[in-house]
Amino acid sequence: MTSSAKPPRTPPKKPLPHDAVRQAHSLRDYVVLCAGILASLGLMSLVLTTSIGAWFYGEELLESGAESASPVADFIGSLITYGIAIGLILVVLLTFIRMMRQQFLGNALQVEYSDYAWLREWSNKVAADLDMPRVEIMVVQDPVMNAFAFGFATPYTIVLHSGTVRWLTPEQLKAIVVHEMAHVKYRHTQISTYLMLLRMPPGIGAINGWLLDFWSRRAEYTADRLAVAYLRDTSLVKEALIGVHVGPDVASSFNEVARQWQVYMTDSYFNRFTQTFGSHPFLVRRLQCIDSFATGALAAESTQAPSSPGANT
Repeated sequence: MTSSAKPPRTPPKKPLPHDAVRQAHSLRDYVVLCAGILASLGLMSLVLTTSIGAWFYGEELLESGAESASPVADFIGSLITYGIAIGLILVVLLTFIRMMRQQFLGNALQVEYSDYAWLREWSNKVAADLDMPRVEIMVVQDPVMNAFAFGFATPYTIVLHSGTVRWLTPEQLKAIVVHEMAHVKYRHTQISTYLMLLRMPPGIGAINGWLLDFWSRRAEYTADRLAVAYLRDTSLVKEALIGVHVGPDVASSFNEVARQWQVYMTDSYFNRFTQTFGSHPFLVRRLQCIDSFATGALAAESTQAPSSPGANT
């Protein structure tokens, strides 16, 4: 007599991360992120505590001789009020991001079924390789070469300026797209969305932004590393970045001699301090980090286990 019991199902094994994802990943990014968040929250707590203390024990209260029935209850009520306000602001913020996507859908070119459908098909392959959600790619009219990604949940959107599409070669365009896809893969777009809550308060938001941009710049380095690790072409990624930063007319003039001269000229504490006021690192340092990554960790792993471009070995 045969048994009709079905064998227990074994859950499908989660695929191993792509080599490029692992190689480009850095735990230090999250250390810097946590430090920035804690510093921002500490600063806001200090301001909030001072404000509430002034409200409770200000000169007006002392002069009127009024007494609070329960200062603790008032404090808790204030915290609840702040919590509700933050929740409402977050809802408005997420709604605004979804509306921004709708604006691009209504005004930009979505490459889905256009002459640039090859870019959609290629990005879908990259998304499958990197085990990440597929992304939408939009092209908006803007002669300034640039690209950015945004979104806090599927669908995530990558926006390419028309100048980027016009002046970069298809291979360079792929490097830019992989860089932007890295921001989705490592949840940079999600994190940046919620960090806007810390950047929004008047006055103190500017200080919070300065603290949080230490992580933002590290996120750019990580995205650069993923582009190099996935495409296995250091020169291609550097050429794409140079083109976006200095424009197509003089990109070829940014040769190794010109680059080394600017590395020498920017090797100062004041230049590094100046960089802290931007969300992106300076081009010369991005190129340095790419070279360091390619000749360091990436080269060491390639020697041990060679892999083909865009393949998971």
